[in-house]
Amino acid sequence: MRISPLDIRQQQFTVKWLRGFDTHEVDAFLDDVAEDYETVLKENAQLREQVSTFEDRARGLSERERALQDTLVTTHRLGDEMKATARREADIQMREAELRSEKIIEEGRAEEARIRSEIQTLRRVRRQLIEDFRATLESYYRMMSAEFGEDKDDARG
Repeated sequence: MRISPLDIRQQQFTVKWLRGFDTHEVDAFLDDVAEDYETVLKENAQLREQVSTFEDRARGLSERERALQDTLVTTHRLGDEMKATARREADIQMREAELRSEKIIEEGRAEEARIRSEIQTLRRVRRQLIEDFRATLESYYRMMSAEFGEDKDDARG
């Protein structure tokens, strides 16, 4: 059972006739003890409040620390995921660029083959035209020779 300062102040002792204490002295002492006890109880209550406050702060700090750790872990994980995503996207873009470049090269090769084919066709057409023109000229030359050759024979004879 706890004793309060009031209990100390109200404590009564039985006085024995032969060996009794001075009641004023006992009362003064009990008042001093009660005051000291009251001060100790108040300090104890204040200290308990402070402990409670510090415990609350400690809990809050622990929660913040845990939240910060969770945030750091999440941030690290997100950073890793972003790096991995960026690498995947870069790989995809590289593959797409390679495919586009291969397609452009193939189109260029096909265009080159078409142009070479056209050049060969144009050369054949040119040769044919030259041969046709030569044949036509030779034909006209023979006709003219025949025509003018007959006139020469008429003029001689």
